[in-house]
Amino acid sequence: MRKISSIDKTGKVLFVDDKGTGTTIGTKTDCNAYGYDYNGRFCYAFKTQKDDNKDDNIVQGFGNSLSGKLHNVNGNGNEVLAGSNANILGSNNLVHANASNSVTVGKGNYTEHYGSFNYSASNTANRCKFMLLQLSGTTTNATPTELYIGGEVAQRFIINSDFESAYAIDYTAVGLNAASNEVWTNYGHATFKYVNSTLTEVGHTKATTIRDSALDYDIEFAAINGTEDYIEIKVEGEASHTVYWNVILKVTEVRV
Repeated sequence: MRKISSIDKTGKVLFVDDKGTGTTIGTKTDCNAYGYDYNGRFCYAFKTQKDDNKDDNIVQGFGNSLSGKLHNVNGNGNEVLAGSNANILGSNNLVHANASNSVTVGKGNYTEHYGSFNYSASNTANRCKFMLLQLSGTTTNATPTELYIGGEVAQRFIINSDFESAYAIDYTAVGLNAASNEVWTNYGHATFKYVNSTLTEVGHTKATTIRDSALDYDIEFAAINGTEDYIEIKVEGEASHTVYWNVILKVTEVRV
């Protein structure tokens, strides 16, 4: 079996020639010995190509389908429906149109939320995954204020009504008082389900609150049923307090 001399940025492989002093494009047998793809002339360890829509997508692999722009795909059989700036690594993953600025890693995964990180290694596509969401915002009083993903208004934890689903959410919430630099944090768990076309909260446990003693802040979850069903996250500060908020949701999801 010939030794590999180099693999360039397009995936093209050159082998060490018989003399051991130069290179050769090799044969199909040389290529197949490494499990690479032979196109009748050249051997490729992978293929880099521009997507047909010419919107600066970077695609590395085989059988990927893209709509939208500025996506970065490395793998096989992935599908991106639209949006922009999605990053996908793995195989048979589905990225929905509203999932711009998201990261999808693994196999049989699905990504439906703006700015989310998604991991799955499921043999059954669209069945289960682990997801990270970051929500942020500011409060200036004690009025419950909704947080959005990445602070982008209306970017919410939307529920896909095509499936019956269960969501186990571990969260970390932190609020920083901009004037006093005092800190309020809460660590907890919330469980929701979407069954019979209805989203409900099964329970919410505020496990641990750690704070500077002067602060009396809070966080609440709610099931919102409407044109789009979603899990709402609201935080409360205090009057005359400017508070910067960051909440991380660690979501374990399964659906049928």
